[in-house]
Amino acid sequence: MPYPLPPYRVGIAGAGAFAEFLAGALAPLPEFQLTAVAGRTDEKRQRVLDAYRHHRSDAAPPREYREASELIHDPDIDVVILTTPPHLHAPLGELALTKGKHLLLEKPGALTSAALKSNAQLAAKQRRAFAVNLVLRYNPLVEAVEWMLRHHLLGRAHHASLHNAAHRVTSGHWFWNRELSGGIFIEHGVHFFEVGRHWFGEPVDARGFAATEANGEQSRVWASVIHRSCTRQGHVQKAQLPTEEAGAESPNEYVPVQYYHGFTMEADAPESTQWEVHCAQGRIVLEGWIPQRLYVEGVLTAEQAELIDALLDTIPTQPAANAGEQVRTWAASRFPSSDRTSSSSVSRLPYRRTLSLVDRQGWYEAMAQARFLDFCRMIQDPNWSGLVTPDDAASDLALAEACTVSEAWQEGLSRDFSSNQTRPLSP
Repeated sequence: MPYPLPPYRVGIAGAGAFAEFLAGALAPLPEFQLTAVAGRTDEKRQRVLDAYRHHRSDAAPPREYREASELIHDPDIDVVILTTPPHLHAPLGELALTKGKHLLLEKPGALTSAALKSNAQLAAKQRRAFAVNLVLRYNPLVEAVEWMLRHHLLGRAHHASLHNAAHRVTSGHWFWNRELSGGIFIEHGVHFFEVGRHWFGEPVDARGFAATEANGEQSRVWASVIHRSCTRQGHVQKAQLPTEEAGAESPNEYVPVQYYHGFTMEADAPESTQWEVHCAQGRIVLEGWIPQRLYVEGVLTAEQAELIDALLDTIPTQPAANAGEQVRTWAASRFPSSDRTSSSSVSRLPYRRTLSLVDRQGWYEAMAQARFLDFCRMIQDPNWSGLVTPDDAASDLALAEACTVSEAWQEGLSRDFSSNQTRPLSP
């Protein structure tokens, strides 16, 4: 029996700043109607409601609850969006699914991949849509890079790095309590592991590190991950590489990737997030936590340059929820038709291209809306598991677990590598 048509009645459980953002992003979508909000204080709930009413002033007043469990028990709710701290995701998610709700979880979705998989299995049994709110792959620049790497438009990728320097979170916040948040890689890093897995393939080895401050907080973490992608025998890939490089490819391609996250920036300092991918014929640089600037440079054949230009030209200049889909649709139809032979004698010329997206907040809302609409499709089509699937979310979380934490360095101590011990720093 098909599920009733939209609008679907939504309850947002958890009334922090992110819930406020999601309510504003949800409001313009006729497929959804905010029906209830749960939050511990009147002030927090009111901010969420105001964000929604800013776009939907004529909407019926949503109900208010103090406890998330009260909202979940509301029989008029079709969809629960869970934005509580991470340690509550799994138990409250299980309750929502048991009550027959479709469930969209804020990342990470659980503190362990096992708990997330368990709820995914429950959702399948209950025939309810289930997803984690991982939004970066809904950005058109991220999508464009994926196609460039997938088809070796700058040759094979050999190394990549991600650095994410964010504002410091207040001491004492639940973010710093591993039992509540899981730590930086689990609470935050899953976003970037989702991108890394789809750009470079599944991880085959991972090792995480952290610097522990005197107060016990681990505000800087980093990981070394080896990704492996099976050789993609796509038409474009073979067309772009000189014969000797194409012939040297192995069945598996290994890409070492360094991931760094630091929540250390002062409040008035600019945050920065940057991917840098080094390929055989050039490099790709993607900037912004909400990706806004893409820089590509290399020495390319005319065919490679034309394909990259055409790919980037499909990206809208204004925020749009379907921007990533536009890129996918064009690339899926164009790339398979580019099967041409190549040789080492093909001339190559310097190439540089920069593409910038303005209106950061608008693009952030567009990415959230794309996730919402993808979730709507999951509700309506039980065979559709989403662009970012529950299996993806579980794999991202498993990688985050593997990177939390193999080695830690204590501030004020230096490591004696000969004895694998630490000792006080010399004055």
